[in-house]
Parts: sequence; C-alpha cells; structure tokens
Amino acid sequence: MKEILDLNRIDIWYHQLDEFTDENQAACLRLLSRPEQQRHDSISSHAARLQYLAGRGLVRTVLSRYHDIRPEMWRFVANRNDRPFIDPELGVAALHFNLSHTDGLVVCAIGSIEEIGVDVERRDRDICLDELAPVVLATAEMERFSKLSYMDRPEFFFAHWTLKEAYVKARGMGLSLPVKEVCVDFASGSPRISFTNPIDDDQWRWRLWSLRPTKEHIVGVAAAPAAGSPTVELRRLQAISRG
Repeated sequence: MKEILDLNRIDIWYHQLDEFTDENQAACLRLLSRPEQQRHDSISSHAARLQYLAGRGLVRTVLSRYHDIRPEMWRFVANRNDRPFIDPELGVAALHFNLSHTDGLVVCAIGSIEEIGVDVERRDRDICLDELAPVVLATAEMERFSKLSYMDRPEFFFAHWTLKEAYVKARGMGLSLPVKEVCVDFASGSPRISFTNPIDDDQWRWRLWSLRPTKEHIVGVAAAPAAGSPTVELRRLQAISRG
C-alpha cells in the first residue's frame, strides 16, 4: 500500500544503525547507482561508509512508498551547493526529501514542501562545546548558553545546532549561509527563527521542529510551507530496502 503524501504533514523516517543487518546492507548495495557505489567504496571509515549506505538506502526505500518507482530506479541531481533533488526527468511532482545521518541513526524528511531540511546529531557527541559554541551560536544564544550549567549545555547546543543546520539545508545554499547569523529561540515553546542583517530571508516563512527519536539523538526540522503550519510525524523504518 502506497503512502498518501499529506500536504499538511511532513514525515520524518528514521532507521537505527544497530538494526542495519548484513542482509539489509547487501540489499542496499544493490540499490545504489554507479556513482553512489563509487562514492560508497571511496569512503575509508567503516562507520561513515555504513552511514552513507544506510542513508542512500533509506531515501530510495521511503520515496518508493509514495510513488510507483522501484527503489533502484530513483535518480537524483544536485544543485551547485551539492543539495540533492529528485531528477525532474522522472516526472515526480511535489515530492521532496532531505537526508541526514550521524553515529547510530539515519533520518529522511519527506514532504510536498520544496524548502525542507533535516539534521540529526548525537546528544552525547564528544566535542568541545566551549570552543564550538562561539562559532555556531548567535550572540543572544551564546548569552543563554553561558548561563547554563555544564550538564545542560549539550542539550541546548545540539537542539540549536540541528535546527540551524536544517534551515541551511532547506535553503540549499550550503556553507554560504553563516549559521552564526541564524538565531533560534525556544521562549514561546515551539522554536522560532530570526536572522541578522547578512541573511536575506523572511523569518515568518519558516516552521521549526525539534524531535527526539531516540534517547541519544536530536533531530531538527525546518520547512517553509506556502500556507498553514504542517505537522511532523516521526516514523521508524525497521528494515531498509524492504519497507
């Protein structure tokens, strides 16, 4: 049974890599295009190679839930900032995706909204927050961060970072967008976004969601719907390549 692409809903599919069995990995390898296979084979780190394979398999598997195209038949093109899209020659209208992966989890956002982005991070990722926070956080965010206890800082930082990255990915502009000029505020409960002068965008176009699919991971979602405020639904895929 095909999934119905609800215009007022964004589906966030995820797969935990501790469930990515040898059988699933072999099946996913058969789905890859030749460029994807070459990219996969060129990755030296086993963990990074596994994340890449799971991510490509997840995208192909879930897209086939919404359209009558076999997983191995999907084709993709990228813009000048390497943001992938469904190849227009496939004739698939109003179906958009964005992909993210980290240690232990791959995530794919599916929706009818073209400007959609997703990012995932581990909440216990081993990085020096005191060094990275001033590079990533806006001035107002940094003021709030500095007042937190060291125990509370990782949750704050990764919640903000994933939303900023999701926004950048939704814009499809890569590193040309300065994340430090993007400000996220949770004061009203639901996260809101604002920009300083270097960002040429309307903050009111955007809707943000911060999700916790597992106890170890934080997912940020950003979308610019043409109208209304869509809902977001977390959906777990247990076996990539088998739906």
